[in-house]
Amino acid sequence: MTSEQLRELIEAVRVSATSAAGAAAASAEGSTSKTKGSFSACTHRFGGARSHDVVEEFITNVVTYKELEDISDENALKGISLLFYGIASTWWQGVRKEAKTWNDAIGLIREHFSPAKPAYQVYTEFFECKQDEAVAIDTFVVEKRALLAQLPEDRHDEETELDFLYGLLNIKYRKHIPRVGVKTFRDLLEQGRVIEHNNQEDEATPKGPLRGARQTERCTYCNFRGHTNETCRKRKNQAGTNE
Repeated sequence: MTSEQLRELIEAVRVSATSAAGAAAASAEGSTSKTKGSFSACTHRFGGARSHDVVEEFITNVVTYKELEDISDENALKGISLLFYGIASTWWQGVRKEAKTWNDAIGLIREHFSPAKPAYQVYTEFFECKQDEAVAIDTFVVEKRALLAQLPEDRHDEETELDFLYGLLNIKYRKHIPRVGVKTFRDLLEQGRVIEHNNQEDEATPKGPLRGARQTERCTYCNFRGHTNETCRKRKNQAGTNE
């Protein structure tokens, strides 16, 4: 192969590689444009669970996805049906004409699957259960604050909410955390975690006799400590009586 032929071959390979890279980029761009601005690639789904926590989690996820993908309100309203399945999909078919805007759709989801609880019901659920011995303070506080969040906005300040919750804490926390020493929920959680850590460390410490400690002998006949079977007077007396 001459030098001229070699140069032509190299040039042909370079042109071919450039064309392939351009085609791949165009294909990727086309694929992106298909999913950009819609919920077609969104993995969050809602099946119609009547649960405040499930509904709020779904709404938070799709609203965040909409903002990150820069989906317009119009396209979001058109594509929201892609996110429903089961009874939620059937429900949407019946109410979609009522949703004129994206915010209308979000409002309808909340209204049907997570209607606002009356305040008395929230209070009843809040004070219904005290903290169980096995429930971590983080879990307990999170669940109780989630209930209080369902009350009308600004119903109580943080200090009042702490008063509500403090009396429901397990005694192992209240013994070490005076109410006057807690100003915020963060203070309560920090002190509660220290107590939990100390309790776990205490439980892990062996409670038996120290290694190497001298143990008192126990008689295998009368089961009392301080002597052995060979020197047991009770055994000897019993043996003498039998004779």
